[in-house]
Amino acid sequence: MQHSASSIFFQTPELRVRLSTFLTKKSIARLAKTCHRLRNSFVPLLWRDLELTVDKKVETSLQELVNLGRRAKFVSSLVISRGYLIMYINGLRDDADPTAFLIGRPPWLPVPDSEYCLPAKFYPMNRLTRLECSLNGEPLDLYVARVAGVEIQYPPQGLAQLCWLIQLNPGLTHVSLRSVYFRSSLEVRSLARAINSLDHLSRLRIDSIPSRDNWRHVYWTMFLCCSPSLESLVIEVGGVPKGFVPQLTPGPEDLDVMLGPLRLYSDTEPRPNLRHLVLPMSTKADMSLYFHILRLCPRLQRLDLELLGCREEDIRAIGPWIQQHCPEISTVRIRQGQRLHIEDVVLELLAGLNTSWSTLQTIHYEKFVEGVPRSMVNMVYQHHRTLRDVRLTDARTVYSSGIRALLTICAGLERLEIVNDEGPTGRADIEDLVAQPWVCHGLRVLQMRVIWGDFEDRCPYYLQDPNTGLSPKDYARWVLLEKFYFQVGSMTKLEVLGLKAYLEVNIEDIPDYELYNGIEDDMRDKASFPQLLTLGNEAADRVGYLNYLCRLKNLRELRGSVHLVSEEIEETFRQREVEWVARHWPRLKVIELIQYQAAKPKRIKGNIHLNWLMKHLPGIDIRRPPTGYAMTGCKDSFQDHYDDYL
Repeated sequence: MQHSASSIFFQTPELRVRLSTFLTKKSIARLAKTCHRLRNSFVPLLWRDLELTVDKKVETSLQELVNLGRRAKFVSSLVISRGYLIMYINGLRDDADPTAFLIGRPPWLPVPDSEYCLPAKFYPMNRLTRLECSLNGEPLDLYVARVAGVEIQYPPQGLAQLCWLIQLNPGLTHVSLRSVYFRSSLEVRSLARAINSLDHLSRLRIDSIPSRDNWRHVYWTMFLCCSPSLESLVIEVGGVPKGFVPQLTPGPEDLDVMLGPLRLYSDTEPRPNLRHLVLPMSTKADMSLYFHILRLCPRLQRLDLELLGCREEDIRAIGPWIQQHCPEISTVRIRQGQRLHIEDVVLELLAGLNTSWSTLQTIHYEKFVEGVPRSMVNMVYQHHRTLRDVRLTDARTVYSSGIRALLTICAGLERLEIVNDEGPTGRADIEDLVAQPWVCHGLRVLQMRVIWGDFEDRCPYYLQDPNTGLSPKDYARWVLLEKFYFQVGSMTKLEVLGLKAYLEVNIEDIPDYELYNGIEDDMRDKASFPQLLTLGNEAADRVGYLNYLCRLKNLRELRGSVHLVSEEIEETFRQREVEWVARHWPRLKVIELIQYQAAKPKRIKGNIHLNWLMKHLPGIDIRRPPTGYAMTGCKDSFQDHYDDYL
């Protein structure tokens, strides 16, 4: 009976796939060696996801490529870089004649000499559903070819090989192409023909189009060649290689007859399935094209604006078209190549979106600089019923009034990130934060910089004489801090808490003999929130506020000004505190206590309480992120913002 049940289990594809999600590739390989039945069941899963990139060890990737053989039919998801793509396409051979290239090889694809081919026979991958390809990195391609012992044509373009790979896989639904530089109109139309063959295409990303001057030809062609099933279209404008001169004027040398007809879909038929669209906006952009595209996207839910030297007039011009033709937009992401100081105009556009019924839930803005103090507040009041996720990265200026509005009137807010490691102005004043109670009780992620002021008594609190009374100013400051700690502790759904204390440094108050270059940065780095990470000392009549955070049972990451660089935290965060952390925050995975190290430490020499913490919370990471990284530990929080779509 058990044998019959196991047979049914392993013969059910859905169950096998589900099981494989809990196993590593090494575990699947060991399982496949158990018997013939499991081998037949799990070998396809072993080759289902194939990655051939320069990020992996070259010898490992080359061995996987050589061993591919007839297993190519099992691959459904492929991540490949240009060097491996060229070697794979060059090695596709005919079954009838192993010395000849595949019969179906298109006539426009160059046939390489034998010195450009690996000594292995490859079979076409024709069951791909996901493809991610990068055509960048000539030096790395040459290195890969040298390790493989083959020659490589220079410069190695790879676009023709990529087009054929796409045409071999009509079942592709997700395509992500990076560093695609079109050098002629033939290449534009060649890729358009390949994409046009994908009737089930759902998500397409192309990075990048040739230049700001000629983006219209590429964008419009790619938009019209995509199947009506398309749900996400991301065309990013990236850097153009030095010396690159695009030639987009069609000519007789383009050999369009050999390539076949380029079928474009109607430019008047709506795209009801399109949910996500990226609009690269520059000073030379033809806004009339965007107006026409927006008319064709009535069900658009997410809009990304790539601002590349954009003008205020362009933002004001496109706003009414978005409001009129895209009533379902819930997510807006804005990226700037440089600070354009048009944020107030963008916020005005956001405030005007869907004024009759608000649907805006998510706002991501990179290189944010708020000019007019009320611009953020006006936008928040317009969409306070629906806002769920607000992220401002590299935020040079954010006024406290806007942050207070987000926390005090957006009851559904789940994520608030205001990240800036450079300037002092992207912060919230503690007086504004505690002026009203926070209503966002479903908040899961909170990251921001807070300026709480300073005490008149320069002596740290844990060293002060408890019999000495506080000055009225210091007493008022402690009242504000206590209210702030209570507000944070009342957010019981918090999973990520990253608070950075900002310290106003007055050089004139520092004695000359203590001054040195970088003293301001060092002092701000040592800033902390007084008594937040300590339980206090009742015997010495010293208060602690760690118990205010006891309701954060779901906390997974504690970041920001909690590191041991602060003398106060180093002296007060001891054994009692780490035991409290292990007892009240059992899900904690990250707490930024020590300086960054390349490897996660297993033990800290001479630090008994941190060793105790790592022992009782296995897998916890107590390192701060490297210098220059945001509080999330990621250089650019936008770098993976397409993961939900690709």
